[in-house]
Amino acid sequence: MNETALVLVAHGTRSPRGVEMIAALADAVAEQVGPTRVSFVDVLGPSPAEVLRDITGPAVVVPAFLASGYHVHTDVPREVADSGHPSVAVTRALGPDPVLAEVLLRRLVDAGWRPGDAVVIAAAGSSDPRALRDVRRAAALLSE
Repeated sequence: MNETALVLVAHGTRSPRGVEMIAALADAVAEQVGPTRVSFVDVLGPSPAEVLRDITGPAVVVPAFLASGYHVHTDVPREVADSGHPSVAVTRALGPDPVLAEVLLRRLVDAGWRPGDAVVIAAAGSSDPRALRDVRRAAALLSE
C-alpha cells in the first residue's frame, strides 16, 4: 500500500529568500504530516504535474496561496490534469483563514502595533473576483 503524498504548490520566485521560505514551510508541514514535496506554478520548477508524475500512490495537492485566484482555480487543476495521475485530491488555498489572521495579529503586536494604529494589507493584483473577495475577507478577519 502506498502512503498518500503531500504536494505543496507555491507561486514561485527568483528570490532565494522566497525559495528558502517555501522550503521551510514544507519542512514544517513534513514534521507534522510526513514527507512533503514542493512544486511551483510559475517562475521556476518543478511544476505540480512533474512532481505528480513521480508519485505512484495517492496524492493531496495543497495550494500554498493566501487567496484563491487564477493559479488556484486554473493553473493547479490544469497541472493535475496534465500529470495524468489517477488519484489526486486538491485542497482549498491556505487563506483566508482565521488562524492566519491570528498569526498576523501576533506578528503585528510583536512589531509594536497598538490598538488604534493603522494597518495596510497589500496583495498582488488580480482580475479574478474570487481572489479579490478573499483579500477583503482576510482584511475583515484581521480587523475582527
